[in-house]
Amino acid sequence: MTLLIDDNPATLTSEQTLTGWRREFCVELLGEGQARVFLRALEAASLKASELQRGVLFHRVNSGFTDLAGCAAAAREPLERLASTAVRQQPSKDNLFAAVTYDRIAWDAVVTAVEQWQRRPPANSRR
Repeated sequence: MTLLIDDNPATLTSEQTLTGWRREFCVELLGEGQARVFLRALEAASLKASELQRGVLFHRVNSGFTDLAGCAAAAREPLERLASTAVRQQPSKDNLFAAVTYDRIAWDAVVTAVEQWQRRPPANSRR
């Protein structure tokens, strides 16, 4: 099981935040128990079908999200479970839109962990 954390967070300027740019927590399922976790900034929402063709799952996070490594550590167990279920496949006539199959319940657990991590109190207010 290998999780590759791309901890080079995409930054958003104040202007971008005000004009609708968004940040997404992404997991690229590489198959064979490997996944790449990264954060990206986008001007418009991603389209699920086109991202599935690349094997990328994504979840919108708030504009202040910057600690990808901390979030990935908190969500490590569901991320590893997700990566272990992913299987890369060749596109076929019956399956043009998904380059990877995965356990949807495992992805839902990742989303839940990311949401819980975002709602935690700021580090300086914890005692």
